[in-house]
Amino acid sequence: MRFLDFIIVIAFLGFLFTGAYFLWAYYPSEEVNFEEYNAEEIANLPIKSSQFYPNMRYTSNNIDYLVDSDCSVKKQKDMERAIAILESQTILNFRESKFPQIVITCSNLAPTAEQEDHFVAGEGGPSEVINSSTYPVILSGQIALYRPEKCETPQVALHEMLHALGFDHNSNKESIMYPITNCEQTLDDEIIDEINSLYSIPSQPDLLIESIKANKTGRYLNFEIIITNKGLKDSSAFTLNVYSEDNSLIKEFEIGEIKIGAKRKLSVDNLQVPRTTKSITFKIENIEEELSIGNNEVRISTTS
Repeated sequence: MRFLDFIIVIAFLGFLFTGAYFLWAYYPSEEVNFEEYNAEEIANLPIKSSQFYPNMRYTSNNIDYLVDSDCSVKKQKDMERAIAILESQTILNFRESKFPQIVITCSNLAPTAEQEDHFVAGEGGPSEVINSSTYPVILSGQIALYRPEKCETPQVALHEMLHALGFDHNSNKESIMYPITNCEQTLDDEIIDEINSLYSIPSQPDLLIESIKANKTGRYLNFEIIITNKGLKDSSAFTLNVYSEDNSLIKEFEIGEIKIGAKRKLSVDNLQVPRTTKSITFKIENIEEELSIGNNEVRISTTS
């Protein structure tokens, strides 16, 4: 065989092998499903709670409030003294603000039935709550100081402020949160401890990969992923990175901020991956400090 003929044969065989490889690599094949993933997050709830719902809190221990200008000087002073008691015995800090989280109004009349719908309790309570699973986050609260104060200490104001902080009545007659108020009741240690424990948790987001569905045909991966923020603060923008089974980066996706309790769904079709891929890792990265990072990475494998 002449040398030129040999070169032609080698080139032809190379062309055949190359064509066969590309046919194997890119030609559609039978769809392969990955195992479906659903997070099994267990909320870390207190064994005992004095609140309407366990773990109710504002986003931060710095809480803004506003006392309506129609309130008498006496009621304004009562609220100031009630706040001073809370600040001296807990890690809460209160600040007067034109953009309050808690609004205190005053009247000589009890709230109407329609107004009471805005409260968890009759005269005071959370008026807007987002249930982010671990924490029912209080966005706003309201207090109606219509009952006159008959004690030297600000019993009514303190009782209603605790309602606005998410605390329910209790059965301890010596507690400020007993349904019937008297002048000897005090802010009991159980409530103080619960407030301090709850607000010792930093105000941070907590991103969670909630669910993943995926399948693959040949080299093409299709997936749908849902990410939720179950923390105490809106998240900043972050990236979702997809890795192959040898930990090589396949694709990086830029994801915008996620608000408290909100979810974001990402659907992707025809993402090229190695044909032999049998597992994929999804990882939340480039995120600010958050409450937990153990729920930021999920690896799924093919079902066959």
